[in-house]
Amino acid sequence: MRYLKIITLVLILIVISFSTLVPTPNEHVLKEIPKQKLVGKLKGIAFATIRTSIIKEYAFTEPKEIRYVPCSPDFPVLLGDFPCSLLNWDEEAVYVEETNTIVDAESSATEPNPDDLLGGKVIVLLSKTKSPNFNGSVVKLGDDEDMLRLFYDKEGYLSHYTFQTYVTVFKWKAVENTRTLLGVLTLKLDSNHFPIAGKEIEF
Repeated sequence: MRYLKIITLVLILIVISFSTLVPTPNEHVLKEIPKQKLVGKLKGIAFATIRTSIIKEYAFTEPKEIRYVPCSPDFPVLLGDFPCSLLNWDEEAVYVEETNTIVDAESSATEPNPDDLLGGKVIVLLSKTKSPNFNGSVVKLGDDEDMLRLFYDKEGYLSHYTFQTYVTVFKWKAVENTRTLLGVLTLKLDSNHFPIAGKEIEF
């Protein structure tokens, strides 16, 4: 009986150890922010500055062809089929369309060729107006209900993007000459662009 208890205990420890090593799908899912904590979260990301940028009107007139790479399976699925290649706006990796015609961003984003699904190219539209408070590029991918508006800081890192009635915010930490992504928040907005609910994930 004593040996049976020892064997049972060992098996339980093995199962627990294995479960902590193998990630579960829930580890990469954004979780609801309790309403009593939402105000504190908004202060932590300086939402007032984010709101100023998203309520401003932008003219998107400059087409650019960029790399389109989906996120890896261990990255949370974000609204609007967000591709991780847009986490950083690197001008050296952007190819300017040699045309004077404004490209239809919606058709380019929603009807990619098979190569794009594995990591190809897509057309986005760039605004000549910088985002207030962040002083970075403002980019549009897609159109109508599928549209993403992406707002970058002056260093080229994605601060936030809008999709329908949501804004997704990225929390970065400066490490030497680069940035580390600490977490992501997705906020549901009312008609005046104020958050009424949110989800988050921390890395």
